[in-house]
Amino acid sequence: MKVNKLILLMIITLSTPIGANNDYNLLFKVCKDCSWIAYPEVFKLRENCEIARQGIFVAGMTRCARIDE
Repeated sequence: MKVNKLILLMIITLSTPIGANNDYNLLFKVCKDCSWIAYPEVFKLRENCEIARQGIFVAGMTRCARIDE
């Protein structure tokens, strides 16, 4: 189980999100002092981001944020 979380975190940290207008990133952090980590997939609609957010089971906080230029 810990190996799966480690692999997920490595994939997310090594990938960089592609920026575009009105797109949303799914962000999460695993501890209070950690910085936000962006999920590698970019969502065109906030609703899609929120649906994906419901499927992420990482101990910590998650949120959807608009990608600014």
